[in-house]
Amino acid sequence: MIIKRPEMKVGEKRKVVDEGKEILLIFLGGSRYLAFDNKCPHLGCDLSKYGVLIREELVCQCHFSHFSVIDGRPLKGASKRAIRVYDVRVEGEDLVLTPREGVSDRQHK
Repeated sequence: MIIKRPEMKVGEKRKVVDEGKEILLIFLGGSRYLAFDNKCPHLGCDLSKYGVLIREELVCQCHFSHFSVIDGRPLKGASKRAIRVYDVRVEGEDLVLTPREGVSDRQHK
């Protein structure tokens, strides 16, 4: 998936939509981003509203599911399913998002 690189402040999170697919994008500064499916795998809460980054965990504040930012696996809380994580590469004015292999990838096949 290729999207235009949005103007974002460090720490800002934003929902981006490409061909109907909702992605949560978090800007870490420079050319560093994190990206995940925007819907929590527990009950579908919108992570652009209810998600928060705490150290190396994405936390859905709806029901307090915690996910690894590395591979999307659930660490604690209500969700037993992993969240899909995307690798993000900057190419000029674009961001290239590629689903990361891992726990979430195996669950979404």
